[in-house]
Amino acid sequence: MKIFILIKSLFNLSVSLFRTLFQLKNKSSILFAVLVWSLLLVRFGYRFGTGDQVELLPYTQYLYDTTLFAHDFFIQGLNASLPNERTVMAHLLLPFVNQLELLCFLLQFLSTIVLILGLENLARRFIQHKYLAWLAILAALIPLNDYTLGNVELYSECFQASALAVAIVVWAINLFLDRKYLFASVLLSLATFIQLLEGLDVMLVLSAVLLVAVIKKEVSLKTFIGFLSIYAFTSGFYLVLIFMQKNISSEITNQELFKILFEFRHPHHFIFSSFPKIKTIVFALLAISSVIFFSKRSSTLFHFSLICCAGIVFYIIAVDGLHNILIGNFQFYKTTQWLKFLGVVSIVGLAEEFLFRKTDWLNLLKFEKEILITGLLSSWLVIVCFQNILPYHVPFQIFCLKENDDAVSICRQIKTNTPKNAVFIQPFDNTELKFHAQRSSYVEFKANVRNKLFVREWANRVQEVFDVNYEMKEKGFTLQQKADEFFYHLDKPHLDLLKQKGVTHLFTRKKFPPAEGTLILSNNTYAVYQL
Repeated sequence: MKIFILIKSLFNLSVSLFRTLFQLKNKSSILFAVLVWSLLLVRFGYRFGTGDQVELLPYTQYLYDTTLFAHDFFIQGLNASLPNERTVMAHLLLPFVNQLELLCFLLQFLSTIVLILGLENLARRFIQHKYLAWLAILAALIPLNDYTLGNVELYSECFQASALAVAIVVWAINLFLDRKYLFASVLLSLATFIQLLEGLDVMLVLSAVLLVAVIKKEVSLKTFIGFLSIYAFTSGFYLVLIFMQKNISSEITNQELFKILFEFRHPHHFIFSSFPKIKTIVFALLAISSVIFFSKRSSTLFHFSLICCAGIVFYIIAVDGLHNILIGNFQFYKTTQWLKFLGVVSIVGLAEEFLFRKTDWLNLLKFEKEILITGLLSSWLVIVCFQNILPYHVPFQIFCLKENDDAVSICRQIKTNTPKNAVFIQPFDNTELKFHAQRSSYVEFKANVRNKLFVREWANRVQEVFDVNYEMKEKGFTLQQKADEFFYHLDKPHLDLLKQKGVTHLFTRKKFPPAEGTLILSNNTYAVYQL
């Protein structure tokens, strides 16, 4: 009987939650969201099977067919830790493994639309005029894209777990502001299952905000315990399992682990001293603006902003100064994407109060829907017909358009012209090979294993193929020039050594033929050699 009551309660909670989240929006808001998504495609392009998806989609393919990637260092290392940070999302995609291109496009579209509607809901709480709220969203997502710390953003040019997670988190924040704390906890737990840190970091901040409210006797202790309990007894267990996998005993020291994973591979995510100064300054101004604006308008968002700022300072000291791996793994910079948006809302909100307080012209725009539809159609006309005249270069790997990408095109040929057990080496920045060719890589810089048991071997393989290591002054992707210079001129002794270690094929640029090997495939830009 108790189980039945519990199931019924959870069902009623879910129904109420979905009613709250997905209440019908007016058509102009939906049109605006679709227009913004289209503008984001125009500005940042679209990726499929490349970029950040190199760590997710091939793993999904492997779970479906374990004969694939039998010798792939990343896939085998990732699968050695179960569960891992890709487990949930990969299994959600698994039933649709043969329709991943269409599914990822739909998920990228839907997650972006849900995100934008959530951002509008949040912005309209403090910005009266709809068009100014829309301006805040556009400003945060396009010109101020990447003006955060740790290279994290609300929008990504390809679908990944974090894209779906942030679309959920924004509604959790809205529910929290509506004092629907239990619903917010449910969503944060769901976001954490999908992408660990997107949900966890915001949960930590909102828990601190709620604790302040309890101390001020604005919220009951029972509510606070309920908020924490829902999260702890759902995704909390999952986090513990992941944490246990990350702390498997190994010979590698914490100092070496920090140098390889934090400083060498991911400085753009973890090391504050490596962040671009101008972006750091802009973000700091936005954060200060958020604290000042909400101090008199929302105690919840004031405390949210203040706690985020304090947490970031603490995180910088712990990671840059103390090299603390445990704290570093939280990647607390995930909160800066929300702090940046709140900063933009605060600036637009202040502008509205001082400049547009007594004006009504913003409400007089006629033909709103026609303008939105025209903008939408114009965006897609640019994507389909005029992408080559854009003043910047971004990938447009959308269905048939991706065939214009020489790297994708030759990788699809590799899939049908090389044996399944082939092992490749490829350029430093290549992410096309794994998914589109479905072939194993000896090592990749982009897709690196975070399991302690494999970290040192990954660093050794990177040095063998690219002659770069964690003792160098340059770090992360700034190493690309040096790595490419070595890779494109690999001599015969190096190639012979790699052959002895199992490498069978080399993927390279056509203008850099290797010291040995038989040419088996080529196009305008790339060539494939059998060693």
